[in-house]
Amino acid sequence: MVNDERTLIRGELVRFDASDGLVLHGFMAGTKGSNTCVLYVHGMGGNFYSGRLVGSLEQGCLREGFGFLSINTRGHDGESRGGFEGGGRKPIRMGTRFERFEDSKYDIDGAVKFARGCGFSKIVLVGHSTGCQKILYYQRSRKSRFVKALVFLAPDDDYNLNRKMLGRRFAGTVSMARRMIVNGKGWTYAERLPFSPRRFLSVADPNRIEARLFNYEGALKDFSSVRIPMLAAFGTADEGAVKPVHEYLDMLKHATSSRAFRAVLIDGATHSFRGEERETVRSVMAWLMEIAVK
Repeated sequence: MVNDERTLIRGELVRFDASDGLVLHGFMAGTKGSNTCVLYVHGMGGNFYSGRLVGSLEQGCLREGFGFLSINTRGHDGESRGGFEGGGRKPIRMGTRFERFEDSKYDIDGAVKFARGCGFSKIVLVGHSTGCQKILYYQRSRKSRFVKALVFLAPDDDYNLNRKMLGRRFAGTVSMARRMIVNGKGWTYAERLPFSPRRFLSVADPNRIEARLFNYEGALKDFSSVRIPMLAAFGTADEGAVKPVHEYLDMLKHATSSRAFRAVLIDGATHSFRGEERETVRSVMAWLMEIAVK
């Protein structure tokens, strides 16, 4: 993999099985001399290799002596093919359009198992954007004893963001999506929807787990239930934020039950931390070294 300075980093493309049998792919580097692997989960429509953030994180991990594994979830890219379910030969449809959020726990299951098979006894889950919801949902559901810390990079509020973007059309759009599902069109495109109806309702229905996890108008009970060390970072120029991001961080600090929670504000950084990737990664690495996760 190559970072933003075109520095070659040695590693290997890997293939692993999600715990429900789906074949997924990723990139692993730094498998020698460390007990700890930083496992990176991309955001909605992303993948294991795109963006400067993942390259900077990879470089930071190797500099500090951590292993690094960046994975595709079954929701990688907008729409894709190439995954194989249960050892079969026929590729299945994947990508954000066809993703069931709850299935992400199977993807992370498989990645954690793969990392352990490479000799790592401690896992740090790092999520960006929707990857934050996925790693929180995973640890809330699985309570994995191998996962020692969670890092949330831009854990924005997708439910209230959609409400803001759609405005007066929000309630009608939700109703339309529900009708389409009843009519057997849950995975089709519609002009008024940002995703397929099923994917849209996953973030637009406050009773759904994905919409609830970082709903900053809610009680953040799922977030509060996780007690392992956690870091949350926002850029002050995050274009996906509905409120000033310092308010998000204050809410997380108030809600957390973590024994070691750190809130980080990156001045001038966007949702993707564009231009401030190194500063973001330095903050993450310093915290990981401070909590002695190695």
